[in-house]
Amino acid sequence: MLARSHEAVFGSPLEASPATAYLDSRVYALYDKVPALNYGPLAENSHGVDERVDLASVKRTTEVTARFIAEWCGVEPVQK
Repeated sequence: MLARSHEAVFGSPLEASPATAYLDSRVYALYDKVPALNYGPLAENSHGVDERVDLASVKRTTEVTARFIAEWCGVEPVQK
């Protein structure tokens, strides 16, 4: 579902990339046996003193996340 949402927004397939820093999702996956996923905007120097994020990708990543949640949870018409 996330890959479909990503491709619909970004127009390209979702690519996996290894994380070289400690991620909180590791705790859930290893110790609680809860599946976990990290997904986010384009960034450079994560957790560094000069960490930065591409603001345009934050907007698109937010749309991907909203689409993913809507597909995962389902949606209902809004009653007016």
